[in-house]
Amino acid sequence: MTIIDEWTGRHAHALRTALRLTNEAFAERLGISPRTLTKWRERPESVPSPLLQEALDTYLNQAPPDAHVRFAANLGLDNHQVPVDSAVLTQLNTTLGDLTRALARLQPGGSE
Repeated sequence: MTIIDEWTGRHAHALRTALRLTNEAFAERLGISPRTLTKWRERPESVPSPLLQEALDTYLNQAPPDAHVRFAANLGLDNHQVPVDSAVLTQLNTTLGDLTRALARLQPGGSE
């Protein structure tokens, strides 16, 4: 997961687009005016207040995995991997083994 030490207007804009929210919807979530988001986009080096930094941290932490991938891509970071749940990976490996055994039985001369 991407961690932002200090949010800037550039980071906030990248998060808004990664979440696929309009300026109005994102501004409403943050409790700010859409004009503030426009200023951040126009001045990407601007740094939001500490309270807004915390809110942006929260929205990034709550974002689904695909939004994290889009966020990293929007920032040009090499972080395009979606996290994989190890329990799901174990289940997939077990299923693959079952399928392999089933296919072997269906082959001519396969064991029954």
